[in-house]
Amino acid sequence: MGQGDTKRVRSVKADFDADFQATSHGGVALLEKALRRLGIRRAIGQHLCDRVDSVVGVIAGLLLGGRGLHCAERFCEDVEARRILGLEDASCSDSSLYRLLGRLVGLAQRKEADVYEPAGPVQTRLDMFGQEKSSATRRRIVPAQPERAESSCLAALGAFLGAIAVICLRALPSKMIRLDRWHVVFGDATDLEVEGHCFDAARMGRDGKKTLRWQTVSLGPVLVAEQLHEGHRDEGKWMPSLLEAARVVIGRCLRAKAPVLALMDAAYFEWPVVSNLIEYGWQFIICANQWRNRLLKLALQLPEAIWSDSGADARRGWVESHVGCFIHQPEGWERSVTIVARRWRETNDLPGVWHYSFLGTLLEKADIPGRMLKKHGYAQAIWMMYGTKQGRENHYKTPLRDLGLHHPPSGRLGVNQAFYALGAAASNIAMVLRYGVLPREERGMELWRLRERYFLIAGYVRQSGRTLQVWLSGVAVSALRQTLWREAFAAAGRL
Repeated sequence: MGQGDTKRVRSVKADFDADFQATSHGGVALLEKALRRLGIRRAIGQHLCDRVDSVVGVIAGLLLGGRGLHCAERFCEDVEARRILGLEDASCSDSSLYRLLGRLVGLAQRKEADVYEPAGPVQTRLDMFGQEKSSATRRRIVPAQPERAESSCLAALGAFLGAIAVICLRALPSKMIRLDRWHVVFGDATDLEVEGHCFDAARMGRDGKKTLRWQTVSLGPVLVAEQLHEGHRDEGKWMPSLLEAARVVIGRCLRAKAPVLALMDAAYFEWPVVSNLIEYGWQFIICANQWRNRLLKLALQLPEAIWSDSGADARRGWVESHVGCFIHQPEGWERSVTIVARRWRETNDLPGVWHYSFLGTLLEKADIPGRMLKKHGYAQAIWMMYGTKQGRENHYKTPLRDLGLHHPPSGRLGVNQAFYALGAAASNIAMVLRYGVLPREERGMELWRLRERYFLIAGYVRQSGRTLQVWLSGVAVSALRQTLWREAFAAAGRL
């Protein structure tokens, strides 16, 4: 190959330019616009504390991909991003964030002697390269009882999340919270993995792993109430108090007679939960498999005429299935409910061998959308409506995966309780961005992609008076992406 046949560079040099000031997060101007239009700072000042910038830093840090107590570190040296978000005075280090969270829940700072104790004798170990590892001389003291947040502080955090939920629900299209005419409430819980032995509220679960449990109630994609507590706790026992908190928030968003439909799994088919829903005037469809043994006996006694053919389902491996319903009052309940049963056979099952599953509801035929009732019948329509629960479970991906909430950041329960309240608020803001700000062509985009396509854009800042002008790189971003970003920025300004 002759000289000059290629223009590829032969070497690359790199150094720092002390006079060049820019940010790789120029696109956070979109986030700043949304936070300002939603009034997030005002809600923080009203319900939490005067450290508004620091709390905004936590929420923004999570939305930009930060994790745990280090979530705001990306602002420590990115001066331009801090200017765009108005966080010049915010504390960004993990230690300052830890103190902030402790303050939000009323937990005092502890002396080192109260936190660590001598580790005791430890055998010498080698690292993976054959060098002797230095052994820890101290280990963390785990208190006998979890260090919980003070009740008044939990109430303030709940009021803050409720205020954010109301703001975000009003900013979302109404179809995002509805199933036909019903406004859908979804209650669920998830186990949070912890590693090590320093978490004061970690409990051993059924699979032998230590976890904490995060329980939430949402209206559409928006979390309206949440609570974090010890792992392996009875979800049904804790749901009534969470539903009451959710009812107050939802009452601020919907008119008095608005139809509400609650979807929940089998952990919540208990009278204390159901009685609350009846008291609120909410309809419900709840998996009833908690009472499987009794319901199976009743289903086996049903005449064949009760069962309606609902067809095969290759995706699930069903070669045939049927649906039917009957009335039943579980032991200890004060009223009966309709049990909607499904039975099915899988590919390798013997003829006459059926699998069963059950739902409990008070919905009647008149409550089912007419076109759905006419096409599918009552029992199949109930199962179809309940099937939408899977899509609502997918909304957990935003806080757990994209915001990193699947792993609690602190060994103290109270600190985690504050962190998860702020994380829930960040998740709600993310839902507004995903479903209320992005252009129609990209609506619903997952948060991790939204960061890459809308926030991670190089830019620089110029200030004139009290106005910041953010100039984004027009060379590195295609004309189409520039158009979509401008549409999103305009939509954020209309929130």
